Amino acid sequence: MTDKKKKVDEPTYAAASAELEQILVDIESGDIDLDALTEKVERAAVLLATCRQKLAATETKVKKVTAEIAAAIEAPADDDGSGT
Repeated sequence: MTDKKKKVDEPTYAAASAELEQILVDIESGDIDLDALTEKVERAAVLLATCRQKLAATETKVKKVTAEIAAAIEAPADDDGSGT
């Protein structure tokens, strides 16, 4: 499976979060049979892993961008302004 295909099949963070919320509502309702409960718990585990991965990737990107911004802010301070 290619990365592009995997990303197409993978829900967005918002969609995964919303689906998790719905699974929670379904489970808390108490009107769910055992087979459906098992399927929902398994799906919730997949969605949780997806959300955790997306959060970690976002954290890495944010740290990279903030480091780049900090470096850009510090770079002019290192320049003596002489133009040479």
